[in-house]
Amino acid sequence: MSKNKKIIGVIIGLVIVLAIAIPIGTGKIHLGGNSSNVANNAQSGQSESGDKNNNSAANNKDGENPKDNSDKNSNGSDSNDADNNGSNSNGGTSSNGGSNSNGGTNSNGGSSKDGSITDFNNTGQKVKKNYEPSDADIKIQRVDAYSGIFIEDGSDKEVKNVAAIEVKNTSKKAVEFAQIQLYNGDKKLVFDVSTLPANSSAVVMEKNKASFDSSKGVTYGGTTASYTNKLEKSSAIKYKKVANNGIKITNTSSKKIPCVRVFYKYKSDDGYYVGGITYTAKVEDLKAGASQTIYPSHFASDGGEIMMVKTYDSKN
Repeated sequence: MSKNKKIIGVIIGLVIVLAIAIPIGTGKIHLGGNSSNVANNAQSGQSESGDKNNNSAANNKDGENPKDNSDKNSNGSDSNDADNNGSNSNGGTSSNGGSNSNGGTNSNGGSSKDGSITDFNNTGQKVKKNYEPSDADIKIQRVDAYSGIFIEDGSDKEVKNVAAIEVKNTSKKAVEFAQIQLYNGDKKLVFDVSTLPANSSAVVMEKNKASFDSSKGVTYGGTTASYTNKLEKSSAIKYKKVANNGIKITNTSSKKIPCVRVFYKYKSDDGYYVGGITYTAKVEDLKAGASQTIYPSHFASDGGEIMMVKTYDSKN
């Protein structure tokens, strides 16, 4: 079985178990089966990845990897991941992950080793099913524990009882990037979400693999979020999904484009995006009128959704 097919199987299982999960604090989620390389090593949205990276979202620029050390491979895609076909992004397009609509007034300020953009205090507000905070246009539809393959970073590790949420963007705009902080007892939980369209939901695992204890309940910290009227799709590029999990990219302009980045997610049949991550693939030196077909990691012809297509004046 191909790597992408294995990944899709795990992803579909994750969506199913979280979509039907019973409300907060009532049980654990278990995902059968096994897979490798469910997530990448390259975090091109907020920071370069690796499972030793704290994934701080404060240092990225324009949704791209500030340390993109990867080489162009035969598929024309960009990556530091295991098979050099793609990378993932927790960042969207915000330069610092956005700002909190309340100005972060319940915050301690500064950055944290857990990757927090803003270190929110525990408000003590209980998070129940379909909880809607006052500081962001989101709805936390449920919180539960997840056991299976961890997909939010490049570790591809089997995890048990990791906190996971189902979150909905209730804004009329797309979320560029959001970081949600909850507390499970005294333990802070951090969730990163990128490029989430209006009125859409995503299933997201806690970025540091923090465990979930249903006996301690869940309270709210805060959310840092930025929104955009439209997720960028360059008019200079025509793209379409093709067979065998590929994307055909065509330069419709009259000039060579040094770099094209394609941002994509996986979406279940039930309409949920899987993971907070947004994957990216890159094509370099695309000549005027030329086309190139790429086969990025973790992209599926059936279920893969292209979120943004951006062009750059340099390869960096």
